[in-house]
Amino acid sequence: MKVKRIIVSAYGCEPGKGSEQGVGWNWVLQLAKLTEVVVITRLNNRKAIEANLPKKFVGRIMFIYYDLPNFILRHKQKQRGLYFYYLLWQWGAYKLARAEIKKRPVSLAMHLTFGSIWLPTFMHRLPVPFIWGPLGGGEAVPFALIASLPFKDRFIQYIRYFLMASLRFNPLIIGLANRSEIIITRTEDTERIIPEYLRFKTRTILETAAEENWFDSPKIQQKVINTETIKAIYTGRLVAFKNLELAIRAVASARARGFDIKFLIVGEGSVKKSLCKLAAEMGISDYVNFVGHQTQKNVFKLLSESDVYLFPSLREGGTWSLMEAMAVGLPSICVQTSGMAVITTPRCAHMIKLATSKEMIETYTQALCDLAEDREARQQMGANARARLECEFRWSQKAIFMASIFEEI
Repeated sequence: MKVKRIIVSAYGCEPGKGSEQGVGWNWVLQLAKLTEVVVITRLNNRKAIEANLPKKFVGRIMFIYYDLPNFILRHKQKQRGLYFYYLLWQWGAYKLARAEIKKRPVSLAMHLTFGSIWLPTFMHRLPVPFIWGPLGGGEAVPFALIASLPFKDRFIQYIRYFLMASLRFNPLIIGLANRSEIIITRTEDTERIIPEYLRFKTRTILETAAEENWFDSPKIQQKVINTETIKAIYTGRLVAFKNLELAIRAVASARARGFDIKFLIVGEGSVKKSLCKLAAEMGISDYVNFVGHQTQKNVFKLLSESDVYLFPSLREGGTWSLMEAMAVGLPSICVQTSGMAVITTPRCAHMIKLATSKEMIETYTQALCDLAEDREARQQMGANARARLECEFRWSQKAIFMASIFEEI
């Protein structure tokens, strides 16, 4: 079909950000290469959007800014009210989209963020073909490793498995899937939880990609090699499924084997205190440094001063932090599952197979030791990582992907 105009629900849509905000912003820009785009997004994104919208897209992208009344917004800021706020916001976005279509017809509707199969949208109710995604939700902590998580996180993962197992009986999700022309999934994990009779609608592509300026900055290109102390680094949230306890134990084990390894942890989260306590118990507090949340500029600086990216997360979609490390030219050590298995290959990362926690600590330790004693391997894997990112994960590829979707529809 000839797509003359598309209307998009993008709760998160903000330039210069990662996560959902970055996904929304970059997908909208790629869609605008193909057609006119109407974007319904939050009012608090307006200032950043208007300051950073490329001139070539002025007049090609129309933004409709919308937020709920302040008394509901205040409830959202208490965190517990986030999902209730999101539900109400999506209903309001649908009504705005319906009103916009009455003014000027559109060819397609699309729901971009938040990209979870478990969160609601009402855009499929519009009287035009609907594209749902990119979606995650099928990525989960491996069942055998759930017992290693704190009680609250174990409960969340068991609920996640129950939802995945019962998805085909969930009328809200099945109804939405039935109304969709195309369902875009971000990994094969999510594609597999779609019932087989609906899987012909699915197309899989990571929701994330590398920012163009990641490859232009001289600071990123100048990689510092430290031949004495090996600096491992992690960037991201400090939450249970990121499995940082394993990383700290692996660092302690590698140090016990005589390797001078230091570990820098960048980020904040609910398990920070327990991780600090663990580092003390393992006797490596002087070699594990927690620096908290950092700006993206500082993150890249810290990455460029490191030797190895240590990423023990048990489930991910298209994780920005791993891509940032690859852009700098860092070899990675990560679990061979979900988004990590898509983004990396054995040429640019030590890919750790899923096993028991004890076995994975040992394989992480051995990977650390191997990279610590082989400078050439670190450099070659880092170069391969950057080359893979440049070749396989550019935002422009999303435009090519969506052009094929438009043709198919």
